[in-house]
Amino acid sequence: MVLLAAVVLSSCTTSILDVVKDRLPPPHEVEGGYKFSYFAPSSRYVTLAGNFNNWGGTLVGRYDPTIGIMTDEDGDGVWVIVVPLPSGRYQYKFVLDGGVVWELDPNNPDTDFEGGFENSLVIVPQNIQYEPAIITGTMIGTTDDLPGERAKRDEAAEAAAQEMVEVSFEYENDSAGEVYIAGTFNDWDPSVLRFEKGDDGIFRVTLELAPGKYEYKFVVDGTWVEDPANPDTMDDPYGGKNSVLTVE
Repeated sequence: MVLLAAVVLSSCTTSILDVVKDRLPPPHEVEGGYKFSYFAPSSRYVTLAGNFNNWGGTLVGRYDPTIGIMTDEDGDGVWVIVVPLPSGRYQYKFVLDGGVVWELDPNNPDTDFEGGFENSLVIVPQNIQYEPAIITGTMIGTTDDLPGERAKRDEAAEAAAQEMVEVSFEYENDSAGEVYIAGTFNDWDPSVLRFEKGDDGIFRVTLELAPGKYEYKFVVDGTWVEDPANPDTMDDPYGGKNSVLTVE
């Protein structure tokens, strides 16, 4: 019954998200640059990372959640950013909640590969002319920001840097082969956040989450189960229960 409820929940959630995602346009030219959009109603922070901003990283290759910050101005779960890209070919991904999940653009069928990874691809034609771009070592921009955008990015960057909390999960099951975690923090995707099995036989995974309340389950060899170490649960709409985590 738990497995059936979890599968139905995942299926319904995916169906609803697909409908909303399909209404968004692929990256396109607007005033000031190219506009990127992504639907992620469960995320607290979303950034745009690509080969135009060192994949949202510092010079030493570490992901930085303060680079490429997208905004959800209307609170409808649609995150947007306008980037002044010069003509050329650019690969990119959307990064959720401080690097927890990296996603292809579901509204852009064009992809390419870099370093063995498949990424979404946008091609800016030769006739596109923006203000001269500058490289600051970690991000691409222009000498003049769009009105109000700098303040929004600074506020979101400060919140992202201060609020992300490392949360560790453990699961012990001698007969388990593969274990994943899925929940409201990653749109209930059962195939992304994988546990690593230690020499002591215990499965572990560490996530960076913003403060808030999250529902989740472990996916053990394809079977959805509650976290046996967490007594806090919540009824789902299908007769089952989800484990509940509160990050402070």
